[in-house]
Amino acid sequence: MKRKSIQNICIIFLLVLGATATQVSAAVLTVGVKGGENYTSIQEAVNNSQNGDTIVVSPGIYIENVNVNKEIAIISKTDVSGDRLNRTYVIGAVPTNDVFSINSNNVKITGFHIMGGPSGINAYQEVGLYLEGVQNCSLSNNTLMLNDVGIGLNNSQGNFLDNNRIGLGSTGIILSRSNENKLSNNLVETNDEGILLDNSTNNTLMNNTAESNDIGVLLATSKTNTLGYNSISRNSYGIVLEDMAESNTLTNNSLYMNGLGMYLRGSTGNMISLNKFFNFINAVDEGTNSWNSSSAGNKWKDYNGTDADGNGIGDTPYVVNQTTGSIDYMPLANNVSSGNQ
Repeated sequence: MKRKSIQNICIIFLLVLGATATQVSAAVLTVGVKGGENYTSIQEAVNNSQNGDTIVVSPGIYIENVNVNKEIAIISKTDVSGDRLNRTYVIGAVPTNDVFSINSNNVKITGFHIMGGPSGINAYQEVGLYLEGVQNCSLSNNTLMLNDVGIGLNNSQGNFLDNNRIGLGSTGIILSRSNENKLSNNLVETNDEGILLDNSTNNTLMNNTAESNDIGVLLATSKTNTLGYNSISRNSYGIVLEDMAESNTLTNNSLYMNGLGMYLRGSTGNMISLNKFFNFINAVDEGTNSWNSSSAGNKWKDYNGTDADGNGIGDTPYVVNQTTGSIDYMPLANNVSSGNQ
């Protein structure tokens, strides 16, 4: 009995010692183009890193395509908002290859200006930050310009995209067969498509801005996603749901000055409420969708109904499509906030 107790104590001691050794082994590797750092290229630092390490990159221009296959953090030493001479630029050396290719879980990349140059071959050929089959990665505070795709996720779950700025490409952000990811505070502007969800489910898009794209946000064959408190403005099409995009929830979004605010084609069973529609054409619904919750509908610029009892709900419905029964039965009176002003 005594011998067994001693064995247990030894096992516990070894486990604690192993955990401590793992923590101690995590290192900080530095990269700089001017010398004085551990490495002169990001890829060289990645190659010599171990899981749990952090790579800190000094300002400069790095012309390379980086393959990240370890659970590490790659962080710019300066913020993207700094002056142009004090930023960290990563430019793809091979225009047809992704600038950062990430195929390991738990990777963090933050603070970079990333440019690849459109390949001119395929609209989805080159990606600034590409995640393939990974989980729990964090991409934040990056600026991505002139890529075919700014940020692309394929078959990836539970990742976080926050406060990135993406423009001048084919697609700002694309999620393909990717579930339960969170996109927040991102700005996508001047792309063909701002944010595209393709065959993806249970993703959350909150507080993003899609501006001056051909399509601001596109959901194709994507279900049970939540879009809330996003600003969608000055796009040809604000939000498009197509190809059996079903059971999605769109609430408290602002759609301003788009050619067509929201277009639903081949899509049914979506819940649309507490949004603000101020567009050339507010909405076209070719399916069967719900345009109000049990308590309130949406705010429409061209709603002319009265609110006799002053409860904030218009006395008459707002008709989106009479033929399909797409009707907002509880439109917000135009003198009442929808919740995100």
